[in-house]
Amino acid sequence: MTEKQIRKELLAIEKEMETGNISAKVLNDAGVGYFLLGELEQSLHYLKRAVETEESAAYLFNLANTYSELNQPDRAIDTYLQALEKNPAHIGSLNNLADEYEKSGDPDKAHELFHYITHLQPDKAISHFNLGNFFLRQNQHIEASKCYEKAIENDPNFTDAYYNIAWILFKAKAYRESKKFVNDGLQTDSTHKELSELLEDLKGKV
Repeated sequence: MTEKQIRKELLAIEKEMETGNISAKVLNDAGVGYFLLGELEQSLHYLKRAVETEESAAYLFNLANTYSELNQPDRAIDTYLQALEKNPAHIGSLNNLADEYEKSGDPDKAHELFHYITHLQPDKAISHFNLGNFFLRQNQHIEASKCYEKAIENDPNFTDAYYNIAWILFKAKAYRESKKFVNDGLQTDSTHKELSELLEDLKGKV
């Protein structure tokens, strides 16, 4: 949605509230709209009211995201945990809580959560990809590659997973193997910018 469309929707929401409809859903919609605009204090105002009206996992998740963007990690973590009390399998909260733990300097908790998500969603490529990205950020390249391979196994068209494996192999100077994954990735998306750039970098090395 464009900024103009979001503001148009927010205007309609605020007019609806003027009629007396101040439900949790309406408050949440307003909070999400302001979040998308980057107007975080307004977002916080409405999302706190939404949660006060109804403590659903979805509304708590949106509130936690706003705390995170406001660089209030303790409040973000606490609110993600509240969302998970309501719905222990709320994937968005699990993912973002893991991110928050990692940013706060607790990689062990982050790893535990990213790993847990792959057990909740063993057939979802994105879960294995996210765990792979965690390992990559920790410079655990072998573990990362295994996760990306699992993502590709679940979704052969997951182009970013091909790229990440190719990049790891390139950095390890395994150029021939890297080129194979580059070519496989480009078969799934011939316009993938990073893969095309890596293919250029491989010229003369294979």
